[in-house]
Amino acid sequence: MLTKILVKHKIVHITLLLGAALLLLSGCSAGSTNQNTTAVPTSSTVASASALIRHSPSGTVILHWDHTSHNLDVQLALTGLAEKSMHPAMIMAGSCKNPGKTLYALPHLNGTAIGFANIKTTIKNVTAGIPETGWAVSVSNGPGTSSADQSAAITCANVFNPTASTSVSQDITAALLNAFSPNQNVSGAADLTISNKQLEVSVTLKGLVPASKHMAHIHYGSCASQGPIVHDLKTIVANAAGDATSVTLIPNVSMIPRNGWYINVHLGAENSRSQTMSDPIACGDITQFH
Repeated sequence: MLTKILVKHKIVHITLLLGAALLLLSGCSAGSTNQNTTAVPTSSTVASASALIRHSPSGTVILHWDHTSHNLDVQLALTGLAEKSMHPAMIMAGSCKNPGKTLYALPHLNGTAIGFANIKTTIKNVTAGIPETGWAVSVSNGPGTSSADQSAAITCANVFNPTASTSVSQDITAALLNAFSPNQNVSGAADLTISNKQLEVSVTLKGLVPASKHMAHIHYGSCASQGPIVHDLKTIVANAAGDATSVTLIPNVSMIPRNGWYINVHLGAENSRSQTMSDPIACGDITQFH
């Protein structure tokens, strides 16, 4: 059903939306076990590889408004969250860049062990339907909203309804992408090379808060199915322009697997148990081989 909706609306970010829609279907299937299964590296290996690093998390929100009952159904799926994390979510007035007041609080998103979360809820008495513009769906860092870091948006989608009407039912699908909070619009790349059983990892990023520091790791799994740390990387330190480069040398590494590794960059500078500081602000699957 969700795939038909995605095709109907022809969302620009079709690849992202199809992936998230499949996760929605998986999350709603009875007895599904794949939400807690992390991909493992294959036996096939290479000596050099790279990854494109993009903002994390990301996903899809689907809105359905019924013109007879005035019920608004909201379904939201995200990948790339911190494992077993909890995140406030809401529909706000305004836009992702210029958010206003909270119009409708949504159930908290609860990340699984692989960083996937999925909610479905119904909001009653939405008499005016889905507007053409002026709504945004936002997810906060969490687990609460007691500090600026916790309440900061980590992903957001502007809602655009070009055929807004209160006389017919409405269906809208939108991509949850980067947010406009500090350190939530990060991008870059990583290069990995093996030489003499030493792994060199070079990470280059932009979009960070100037002078901010961030822990980074190579993990088992993928950005969409996150797993444990396999290698620590040097702390990433942004310069005055918000750009950063780090080079880590890791001994006793013979080869790079063709799949099953990814790089995560986190909000905090220190390894800690804090969900807020463990927020994966950027991620890249190591899938490009040389």
